[in-house]
Amino acid sequence: MLATTALAAPAEMDASGAQWRGSWTPSHPDHRNLMRDLPTPARMLLTTDGTVTAALAALVDEPIAVWRLGQQLVTLEHDDAELNLGASHRVLVRRVLLYGAHSYTPLLFGCSRIALGRLPSDARRALLGSEEAIGLVLRERRIEMFRAPLRVGIGPAIAGAAALLGDGLTCRRRYAIESAGAPLMIVDEQFPARLGEQD
Repeated sequence: MLATTALAAPAEMDASGAQWRGSWTPSHPDHRNLMRDLPTPARMLLTTDGTVTAALAALVDEPIAVWRLGQQLVTLEHDDAELNLGASHRVLVRRVLLYGAHSYTPLLFGCSRIALGRLPSDARRALLGSEEAIGLVLRERRIEMFRAPLRVGIGPAIAGAAALLGDGLTCRRRYAIESAGAPLMIVDEQFPARLGEQD
């Protein structure tokens, strides 16, 4: 069933002040100080421009499973500047949890807005009908892509992630996945700031 909804404006997604473009390092001085205190694995995940799923698997030394929390085809009521789409275009909103396939440890909460019409048909089918992680869907189909950072910060979990990741600090990042000069999707990720910390 096709739903119509108003998507949150970018400024509503993060009231922390870390709202800027172009770097994987937080702009807010407090966030930069917090980043220096993160365990090395968490700092690497926060700043990587590669596939986070593969990095997580190497970090926790187990396969990563994907729990698709929900997805919905929505019609934009307003222009989406980040996706460069006008009102009335359809996007897929997808929410997932990445977790350790053996330990069942929750690792990362992700929410994406995807311009389905810009993806090849087999990638569209995979996203609509499977639990595959987005990065793996694109990589397996050899889609050339570039991750452009939009916002990076550290703070309490937002947008429902706390119930899955706990109420501690999370690393948060928003980026565009672009191909052939056009944004394919906008991805928001949150993961525990102490991820990778030695006991």
